[in-house]
Amino acid sequence: MTKLAHTKNARGAERRATDAPSTMRTDGGEPRDVVVLDISRSGVRILTDAELGIGQEISIGLAGAGVTRAYVTWVRGNEYGCAFERPIGPEDEARAFSHAPVKWLGRAIPERGDKGEDYLRELYRRHRVWALPWDAVVMMLVMAAIVWALTRL
Repeated sequence: MTKLAHTKNARGAERRATDAPSTMRTDGGEPRDVVVLDISRSGVRILTDAELGIGQEISIGLAGAGVTRAYVTWVRGNEYGCAFERPIGPEDEARAFSHAPVKWLGRAIPERGDKGEDYLRELYRRHRVWALPWDAVVMMLVMAAIVWALTRL
């Protein structure tokens, strides 16, 4: 949800409070859910459970404005200040987080309620990536055990 509050930081860039969900990726890392607390043309302040180091390069999704590269400039607990590789244009800053809500990538378990079948479909969807290869490995081991047992007869 976008707020209309505007403040200035020490560098003089106008910040806009967003408190909006987004997605961040570190080099070679999996996408991580973050909350963009505020945005300016020069950077963002994010909240995440990922551990980032000062100077670390990240890619961050700016809903409505695309993905941009940034560097971590400061850390306070789970809050990180990130400076964009190149300042974004005023039109991109205005579009960022101003349209449709962003879907979380997190793995929250859906509520069971009366939708037990939906819950099972969602559970299968999340686990099919590793379940199918694992099933093939288990099946090969079972087949190998059967062949071994038959050769011992």
